[in-house]
Amino acid sequence: MVRTWFKIFYRNSKKNWLNVAINVAGLMLGFAGLLLILLHLQDEELYNSQNPNKDNIFRVSHLMSNGDIWSSSTVVEGPTYVKDLPEVTSYYISDSWYDDELVDVKGKKVYTRDIHLGEKNFFEFFPYKLVEGSFEKFGEARNHIAISKKQAEIFFGETSAIGKTLGFYKRSFIVTAVYELEGKNYFEPSIVSQFEKELEGHWGNFNYNLFIKTIKDVDEKLLTEKMNALWIKYQNEPMSKEEGMPIEEWTEKYGTTALLEKLSTIRLHSKAGSAGPEGVGNYQLILILLSLSTLLIIISCVNFINLSTASATQRAKEVGIKKTLGLSKFVLTRQFVLEIVLQGLIAFILSLLLVELILPYFNEFMGKDLNILEGTAVLKVFLVVLIITSLIGNIPALYLANFKSVEVLKGNVSRSKKGIWARNIMLGLQFAISGFFLIGSSIVFKQVSYMMNKDMGFSGDQIVLVRINEPVNRFRKYQVAKKELIKNPNITQISSNYFIPGGGNASSTMCNYKDITVQTNVDAIDYGYFNMSKIKMLKGRGFSQELALDSIKGIVINETLAKAYNIYDDPIGKEIKMGWRSNTNDGKMNVIGMVEDYHVYGLDNKIPPILTMHWNAFDGMKYNFRFVQFKIKPDNIDETIVAIENYWSKNIEQGYPFEYKFLDEYFARTYEKFQKQKTLFSVLTTIVIIVSLLGLFALATLTIQQRLKEVAIRKTLGASVKEIMFQLIKSFVKITLIASVILIPIAYYFMQNWLDNFVYRIDMPILSYIVTPIVLIILVFAVVGLKAYNATKVDLIKYLKFE
Repeated sequence: MVRTWFKIFYRNSKKNWLNVAINVAGLMLGFAGLLLILLHLQDEELYNSQNPNKDNIFRVSHLMSNGDIWSSSTVVEGPTYVKDLPEVTSYYISDSWYDDELVDVKGKKVYTRDIHLGEKNFFEFFPYKLVEGSFEKFGEARNHIAISKKQAEIFFGETSAIGKTLGFYKRSFIVTAVYELEGKNYFEPSIVSQFEKELEGHWGNFNYNLFIKTIKDVDEKLLTEKMNALWIKYQNEPMSKEEGMPIEEWTEKYGTTALLEKLSTIRLHSKAGSAGPEGVGNYQLILILLSLSTLLIIISCVNFINLSTASATQRAKEVGIKKTLGLSKFVLTRQFVLEIVLQGLIAFILSLLLVELILPYFNEFMGKDLNILEGTAVLKVFLVVLIITSLIGNIPALYLANFKSVEVLKGNVSRSKKGIWARNIMLGLQFAISGFFLIGSSIVFKQVSYMMNKDMGFSGDQIVLVRINEPVNRFRKYQVAKKELIKNPNITQISSNYFIPGGGNASSTMCNYKDITVQTNVDAIDYGYFNMSKIKMLKGRGFSQELALDSIKGIVINETLAKAYNIYDDPIGKEIKMGWRSNTNDGKMNVIGMVEDYHVYGLDNKIPPILTMHWNAFDGMKYNFRFVQFKIKPDNIDETIVAIENYWSKNIEQGYPFEYKFLDEYFARTYEKFQKQKTLFSVLTTIVIIVSLLGLFALATLTIQQRLKEVAIRKTLGASVKEIMFQLIKSFVKITLIASVILIPIAYYFMQNWLDNFVYRIDMPILSYIVTPIVLIILVFAVVGLKAYNATKVDLIKYLKFE
């Protein structure tokens, strides 16, 4: 019986090979897309999944009074939470990022990345697998360190690392533990070291990462409320009394709200937009791609159902004979469902092969190392295949099984109105999804193009960023390099700033002008920076080497800060009081200039209020100096960079890698994720349109084939080719128009939500909503019109000789 069933399936598939090919190809593409997204999602969800305490470890972040969320914390919070809150059992504080250092190993300098600096209880929060040594020993002294197994092999080969001495940070360390990194984690350091001494700070000094460990099943909402009550007790109340203002007013102006971010979900759901040095996941992109791959599967399913029901009449006599021989409706339904499930399984197997082929390119595009055999993604897609094919298989199966034996054996099989309505609805759904992809890809393309071409308020053209790695004397090294390299005729300017457009260092403080307080981003620059970056000076002037006070008390503000203080029309000479103090500066600064707003973050972020001072105003800024900026001539770029590298390697940083980027490249990272969205949206749109057109072509072929007798009669009665084509095409055009009317408000809603992610964005392009229905109609005319025109060439005698 099974053999007979396979024979029937094979013969029907061979007879309707085009339909089967379109069905299988559509499902294959849909399943392949779904599998890729699930592999990506699975990889992101692996972060911190192996940490046994992942559900009761939280990073403490903070909502500031200006609406920004900082991932950093203060030194005093952790001890206070442990002392005053029974729910908090311990805390861990550390630097937020890794350091890169030349590590002294037996007198040999080895450049080493990913060095983590924190407190002694690191392994209590991140319990990696111990290879040798002791984590307890690690915590006994501040000069004890732990290193990864991989790094131990680099340093010492096959020899045991325990007890060996390493030198960096101008300190000497003893290796007391070797660990092995397993899975994906918030921190994946090569070396874990400890602060040289106990940290000091206050409630307003946000410089470190803070993690707290809580009791199991803690009430996060209640705990957050208790933490914020401590902020009121230890920060808001004392400071409001000191400032002489009501606590409500002080809280509104300066208040900080603590936020908890669970370790198990922080990778994809970070409130602060940061999930540590290993990066943050793009949950929005995953949702978008998951939704789009689902739509692709829906289109393929619609194709499947339409083609199966449209070709049902070709199997009517088979149904009639089987019913006459005694087969029940249930048995017939099961047979037809199994046929479709089998096609789905073939599509699934082909999708696995397709994913295996394109996975290397997808990994490179997404910066991943996905493996089709890891995790449960393949099993999930397999279950989806069985469920989907079983569901869509029942529709044509029930349609076929309900044929009446007597009628079909007489040859009286007509198209039911219900069947036509159902097919038209599904065809309309297909047009609507195709239209959504066309509209969406058009809008995504325009927004990303707008971001890439928008005037950012600065020019990164021909500016090369060179990173200073060694943390000791960075600013002094910069001054030495500047003095020597400016002699190169291919270098026109050398300058620097703290707040590099595109990300990196960032610092802010509360700044006051009269009774107005603004949380302000602070930048430090060298002479000539505004001129080199072509940042437009609207009022006043930049910093002058001729005026010594400029570098100590002078500041330049941007338009946003000037507007916040209501001094836009007359900012020069105004005194702004910064929240910072030092031994040489009381924080009272004088405005000497105002620059036009320029972007420092991507277009999905507002331009913040920025106060710019000289590096000499606060020496503390120099400790975080990172990049030297060279303005080079467009000729002989390679030669110029080689000259910089040669000098750098010999005189500035021996042993460190020479790393550089063009500023334009560096800033482009801010919209890289949206460029990926554009690329993926374009690829999926192309696939959806192709699948839809193939389905439309096959459906038009079957539908028109069923109407060939009608065509022959019309032609005999004198109808012209145009009239016959119009009758065959009009139903498809009508469905397209109705689908477009339904599509437009839905597409507008979703694309408006997508555009709302950007502070700086295009206006909704209405033309896309006008052009898309026209494009769909043109495609319908092209595909269906071709089949309709061929139908007008029908042989009249063949279809009318028995009438």
